[in-house]
Amino acid sequence: MITTNNPALRHRLISAATLALGTGAVAIGALAASPTALAKPFAVIATMEQTCVNSPGSYADGAVRGVYYTVRHGDDREQICKVYSPTGRLMGTTSATDWGYYLHRPAAPVGQLPVQR
Repeated sequence: MITTNNPALRHRLISAATLALGTGAVAIGALAASPTALAKPFAVIATMEQTCVNSPGSYADGAVRGVYYTVRHGDDREQICKVYSPTGRLMGTTSATDWGYYLHRPAAPVGQLPVQR
């Protein structure tokens, strides 16, 4: 609800809200019309490992090499990315913890299991 007595400001707020809603509707329509977006909805999200190894410069300016590894702490997984300069100097370390990562069990296969001979 808009609570202002200034007609010019009120008009600008209504226009901005209308524009925002229209832009969102266009984006949703474009997503719905795109078969590739629906086929792999999470394909565009890079993992920490991919970004660390392929784009170390995104973690530190001037970094040319990224080393990724994981460490298990009980049921949690810590992802670590270390980036290095062209001379081999450590430029930075980034880590992210996936709480309860090892608690998730893979789903059982669907259908009949193959016969072992």
